Amino acid sequence: MRDFQRCQPAATGSACPEKGPVLQLTTRHLELIRAAQQALHRTTDQTVTRAERIAALPAWSTAAERLAVALIASLESIEEVHP
Repeated sequence: MRDFQRCQPAATGSACPEKGPVLQLTTRHLELIRAAQQALHRTTDQTVTRAERIAALPAWSTAAERLAVALIASLESIEEVHP
């Protein structure tokens, strides 16, 4: 259960997190998440050879890096609007 769901019934309590800017995941973010997940699956797939798993590592690393860069850029843009 998310924090805001837990405190919704008692919205006056101090346990509720402050509301602030929210990171909205775009279609591009979701595509990057899926690509990273698929690449990670290929690197951890026990039904393929060790060489195939090792060969999949660069794709996973690239996908994870692209996702991180996109999320950081989004967070930085939120930070610029809500310092």
